[in-house]
Amino acid sequence: MGMIDERPAGTEYKQFFSWLQAVDLAKFDISISKVCSTVEQAAEIVDSAGTDVWVLRARASLRARPLHRLCGDSVPKDLPQPIVAVCDDEEDVARALEHRASAIVLEDDSPWQTASAIHAAAARELFVSPRVLNHYRRQLLELITSPSSSRIDALTNREHDVLVCLAEGSSNSEIARRLFISRATVGSHVLSILRKLDASNRTEAAALAYRYGLMTTRRRHA
Repeated sequence: MGMIDERPAGTEYKQFFSWLQAVDLAKFDISISKVCSTVEQAAEIVDSAGTDVWVLRARASLRARPLHRLCGDSVPKDLPQPIVAVCDDEEDVARALEHRASAIVLEDDSPWQTASAIHAAAARELFVSPRVLNHYRRQLLELITSPSSSRIDALTNREHDVLVCLAEGSSNSEIARRLFISRATVGSHVLSILRKLDASNRTEAAALAYRYGLMTTRRRHA
């Protein structure tokens, strides 16, 4: 990996890079091949440095043009850049993500977390400091638990059974026979399902059943 220890005049920084150089990185199968003072300097020598990951300060070194030269055109736009961004605050984290950094670490993250971030960046995988994730845990939960998923949970047990039958392509008459209820009751359940799922029709409701794993669970217990 390479390090860009950029320190603009008049700016105070913690000793992250000094600490990183003092750590026995060989234990983590990591070695430092180059240390540069600016991202522009790193971009100039990138071809000869043999470096697959660059560690830099988000606030000091995230500049679009030299970063593009540093990473080149080898990284598709749908993949993160092979960069570990060292962040101080939420603004730094946002800047790092906007610049497609693979990994986000904080100045005082542990050696194990930093090593994990470096390996993630080498694999073009996303790594975010656990403390950053913990700070945003509520937002992440809301993001992962989509409204449609919550609506599925709002179904009664009987509505759940009707939805599974519906998703398997059964008509109301077939559902009535399978569940030993009347067609009118099935129709009432279907209307309730469409309302709770905010689905326009049976096809859309069936798609949600597959999307949220109801049919996988059904097959597992069949």
